[in-house]
Amino acid sequence: MSVGQRTSLAGRAFGAARALATGLGLTWEVMFRRKVTVKYPLERLPVSNRFHGLLALPIDPETGKDRCIICFQCERVCPSRCIHIEAQGKGKERVLSRFDIEMDKCQYCAFCVEVCPTEAIVFVPHYESSTFDRSTLLYNLDELHRAAPKEPIATGIVGGRHRQNGRPRNDGAGHVSGDAHAAGGGPSARTDTP
Repeated sequence: MSVGQRTSLAGRAFGAARALATGLGLTWEVMFRRKVTVKYPLERLPVSNRFHGLLALPIDPETGKDRCIICFQCERVCPSRCIHIEAQGKGKERVLSRFDIEMDKCQYCAFCVEVCPTEAIVFVPHYESSTFDRSTLLYNLDELHRAAPKEPIATGIVGGRHRQNGRPRNDGAGHVSGDAHAAGGGPSARTDTP
């Protein structure tokens, strides 16, 4: 063996010992940290406000009726075509007769939640939907109403910071939030009432 081979062999052995010491040191350090394991299903972590869980149709607490105005926008925008809507009647007397969501096809993309003008479809923080039978993943109108919480966790673009009490929010200086343009108020819509 030449001198160059001995130094490269010693250097490799020293590098391996250093890597082993680093790994064992990290293991020793983690051994004494607070444990982060959650004992699911006895314990559950809170979900984010933007969590894309199952979909639900909340009932309007003021009227006791569906918030859905049967505009079919959610059905049209759905890339996986998992929403099926049917209505009876004409004009303002039109009522929902069918609102089905095939959750086994749903991509949880939130297009339907974002496009809804009345926040009639929302995400709920429920994520336990595994089943042995695919037919149980077809949610009808009654099941979607039952799944809706009093206060939805995640809402569409229309809700939250953009709207207040179902109307575009006024910032106090006479300017209305960005939804006024969509409502026909134009980009610089002003209100006379505070």
